Amino acid sequence: MGLDEGTAARLAEARLAEWRRLGYAEWRSLLDDKELRQVVDQDGQRYSVVSYALDDGDGRVRMSVAVDDGGWSAFVPLVRGEIMKPDGTFLG
Repeated sequence: MGLDEGTAARLAEARLAEWRRLGYAEWRSLLDDKELRQVVDQDGQRYSVVSYALDDGDGRVRMSVAVDDGGWSAFVPLVRGEIMKPDGTFLG
């Protein structure tokens, strides 16, 4: 059985929603940090949720979240992201 992409997307979006409540200074302070959360969803499946911040150039910060279920999806996880500009607005 493969990755439940609906569940993985929901977990990734929930993590990004936490970040969207933070300001630009907080995003900058997270640069080069990685966080791993092990989440057991309602379906009983364990998911790894890896989140990290990268400098995207010109002062932008890219937040990325990768979700996998520990199987083959660990090689190609579902990835979602957001980019914040220095003025606190989101790109795209």
